[in-house]
Formats: sequence, C-alpha cells, structure tokens
Amino acid sequence: MDLNEKQIIDGCKARNSHSQALLYKGYASALFGMACRYTPCEADAEDVLHDAFLKIFENIGQYNGKASIRAWMVKIVINEALTLHKSRNMHPTENFDDYEEEITDYSVTESDMLTHEILLKFIQDLPHGYRMAFNLCEIEGYSYEEVAKMLNCTASTCRSQLFKAKNILREKVNEFNKKEKFL
Repeated sequence: MDLNEKQIIDGCKARNSHSQALLYKGYASALFGMACRYTPCEADAEDVLHDAFLKIFENIGQYNGKASIRAWMVKIVINEALTLHKSRNMHPTENFDDYEEEITDYSVTESDMLTHEILLKFIQDLPHGYRMAFNLCEIEGYSYEEVAKMLNCTASTCRSQLFKAKNILREKVNEFNKKEKFL
C-alpha cells in the first residue's frame, strides 16, 4: 500500500471528511460498476453504492490492512447488493435437490462485437437469482456452496440458476451477433 493511500485510510478512520472524499473519488467508479452487475438498474446500483460507502466509513476502523482496501470494499458492496436482493425477494429460488443428474456447463462465448455496456445490460436483465448466481460464481469466483449460503438456497439450486443464466446470456449474445451480422 502506498503512503498516500495509507494516509487516506488513516484520515477516514479519524472521520476526516476530506479523506473520505478522496477514498470515495478513488474507488466509487469501480465499485459502481460492480454494483451495476448485481442490480437491474442504475438507480439500484446507486443505492447499493451509497449504502456500501456508509458502511465503509462507519466500519473503516475494522480494516486491518491484511487485504487491499479495494478487496475489503468490494466485499461490502457485494454484501449490500445481496441485502438488497434478499429484501426484495423478487425472484424466489427454486429447489433442485431432487434432481440427481449433473448439469452440463456451457460457457458464454465472447464476441468481438460485444461492448462492455451491452454485456452489462444483458447481465442486468437476468432474473435476480440468476444474476446473483452468475456474478458470485463466474465473476467473483465463489463456489456453489459459498453462494448457496449467501443466497439462502442449496448448492444445486445455485448450480441450476447459474446454468440458466449462462443459457440466457448465450441466447442474447447469439441474437446480438445475428443482428450485427446483418447491419
């Protein structure tokens, strides 16, 4: 950690508003992008980011410097997105424990034509449970078991929702590519 960042963190621990503004300015954009992946619209992402920074500033004294400050804040943003998801309970998860067959994993293929904004929109359009499973497993790297605990479902439900999310994304990417081919 460079001295400047350490000074900013120390200032935040002392509740210095200038240090808090510097921390916000340095990380808000990246954390907002992450919040966008977990929420269906920018307004919800703004709410997640707002609540996350409130928690960051409230709990910065607990930051011990073992992990990077970014990693520590990312965890808070993810937890805030999960809290929003759970509070809305918009898309109850199905339980697939009774299914014994293994779900085949087909990865979404990248396209040179896809932009970051279009792919983000595809992810945001996923049903809530699918979006959460996709982000936590594929982007954040959590295991099915870890995600199941976060989403209060079973590992097989998580695996099923991830499978469905990938299928939806694959279809959207293929549709997009077909449209782009004819333009």
